[in-house]
Amino acid sequence: MDFAIQLEQEMALKVQTVNQFVEKYLSEMELPKGSAIAELRKSMLYSATNGGKRFRPVLSLLVAELFGCAQERILPFAAAVEFIHTYSLIHDDLPCMDNDDMRRGKPTNHKVFGEDFALLAGDALLTEAFMVIARNYSDNGFLIGRLTELLSEAAGIRGMVGGQAIDLRAGEKQMSVEELTHLHVLKTGALIRVAVEGAAVIAGAKPSDIESLKKFGEGLGLAFQVADDVLDHGEKDQDIRSFTGVLGLDGTKDYLKKISDSTTAELHKVSGDAPMLEYLISFNLNRQV
Repeated sequence: MDFAIQLEQEMALKVQTVNQFVEKYLSEMELPKGSAIAELRKSMLYSATNGGKRFRPVLSLLVAELFGCAQERILPFAAAVEFIHTYSLIHDDLPCMDNDDMRRGKPTNHKVFGEDFALLAGDALLTEAFMVIARNYSDNGFLIGRLTELLSEAAGIRGMVGGQAIDLRAGEKQMSVEELTHLHVLKTGALIRVAVEGAAVIAGAKPSDIESLKKFGEGLGLAFQVADDVLDHGEKDQDIRSFTGVLGLDGTKDYLKKISDSTTAELHKVSGDAPMLEYLISFNLNRQV
């Protein structure tokens, strides 16, 4: 079977597994009584089950396979990362941020439930991410502490939220390659990095493997952003807020190749073969051709 087809099929199965876990968890979690609470759960479910590639939790499951760890052990953490990603999308869509009316072909959360409940749904998903970890890894206090630390770092001011702040305050300032890289490593790459790193911690990987996978995840997240800039070249304003606007199209392709090579090198340091993870790097590199 063609490896690309095999990857697509395996990814689809993993997406289905994640979807089932997320929907079951949010639908069945015990909550206080009341119509407002029920409406808030509905708002959370609306965005959390609205499709998507589930890229981050699927990465976690692929790392689990690499170390022979059961996906049932990884799924709660993978869902926690996805809850945080979903909350960030709900908040990004709000009028005070990007002011978007549609996401994945459906009205955004605040268009359906109002700005107040969209804000609360995001807050609730962020908080629930840590409840998932606390309740599903209660057999290992160290694991709860370490996963909470990693996820807080990736999601907060040291990661995604910090990157968002940089993006909001950048204004019309021309960014350098270093500044753009810093922005995207925080804003997008941090959650991708922690999806990989956290899964490796749960799977009991040795410290050197965890460190290499951390660098792999960070590099993969940046590479996807750079490839997106190449694909978007010529379709929108590319002057100040993209790699192609700074480096030009050919320069950005060269930068993408450099990042992809270094990301592959980090993956090769990890014990055991990871063909599915390595294929993601080449897939991303080739999708901009």
